[in-house]
Amino acid sequence: MGDIFGVIASIGVVVSLLVSSWQTRELTRQTSINNVMAGVSAMYNGMERLHHIESLIAAEPWLYGHFYGSAPLPNEENQRARVLTIAGMFADVVDYGLVIAETNPDIKFYVGWRDFALSLRRTSPALVYMVGEHPMWWAALNKYWAEHPELSV
Repeated sequence: MGDIFGVIASIGVVVSLLVSSWQTRELTRQTSINNVMAGVSAMYNGMERLHHIESLIAAEPWLYGHFYGSAPLPNEENQRARVLTIAGMFADVVDYGLVIAETNPDIKFYVGWRDFALSLRRTSPALVYMVGEHPMWWAALNKYWAEHPELSV
């Protein structure tokens, strides 16, 4: 009779281990899915922020050249203040994008923010000026630019 209880107990242990193994596998799969979704959500958030900044530029087309056309900072005080304010907002968004792309392993493959950061360095003296004036405010962007110096032509 004792042998039967031992066999039943052994079967119970084996079944318990199998169920536990299945639960662990499912938890790992679900965690991976959740991480991807969190990364996608963060990327969407960054794109929404970028679209907001670009809507400010679209509302006043003269601003476009200061961010995408290599136009220097304006001399007129109000225009200069507007360009620098938007440059700070742009730096916030790009810094956010770089941090998100770097910290989430499921979206590290995404190079859009990195390429965009390098492109803006080439086309936006206002953004370069702002980050240069306050490098710690946009530490990820400043670090990324330092790690990727411009190539000489």
